[in-house]
Amino acid sequence: MKTPSRAASAMFLALASPAAATDAPGTRIELPSGAELRWLETLQDSAGGSGLTYRFRFLMPDLAARVPSTSGSATEPELAERPPIEIDTEAGGDASGDDYIDDGLVDIDELQLSPVPQDAGSAPEDLDAAEIEADGMIEDPALPAAPDVLAQDPVHDDIVWLCENWVLPRIASPAPRPQQIVISIADKDIPFGIYDPEVLQLFEAFRLPPDRDSCEWEPW
Repeated sequence: MKTPSRAASAMFLALASPAAATDAPGTRIELPSGAELRWLETLQDSAGGSGLTYRFRFLMPDLAARVPSTSGSATEPELAERPPIEIDTEAGGDASGDDYIDDGLVDIDELQLSPVPQDAGSAPEDLDAAEIEADGMIEDPALPAAPDVLAQDPVHDDIVWLCENWVLPRIASPAPRPQQIVISIADKDIPFGIYDPEVLQLFEAFRLPPDRDSCEWEPW
């Protein structure tokens, strides 16, 4: 049995639903943020282990301008060079003579250290947890941002809108319903599956519930 080509799969999906019947590669879509992208193609496969997957690929030439990036040297700044310290090892100078060199360290005998009680920092044994919290002796630790927020890319809201308002109406029906939708956006048009370090690409995955048309975001 001959396997259909990628172009044939894309054409099949483009004609499978009424909303997609008028779409053609290069169709322009304006996003809520004002950004604009173009639809390249839609592919399907089941190779990722997530069941039937529809892959919608888009082109956004100014994607790099919308994604913040770090700049500058990744190495630490060079420290100012300090003049070498000349030590006369033959003279044998010490702290009491003229040849004493101040090394910047404080003599331990000159420090006035207060003794630290052994139970310092510990809560009295006769206080229960409620009293300790009321006295402010234990504070809630600061928690980092939620992992799903950290995983969102800078155009995440636009991609969610794109999935809900442009992709879902183009899901083939009554053809097999996909379990996953993957939306990819690149700043250059390159063939599917090709890695190019000069091309910026973003990927977002969504789960499509079997009982309703809704894009449920799945962090990678």
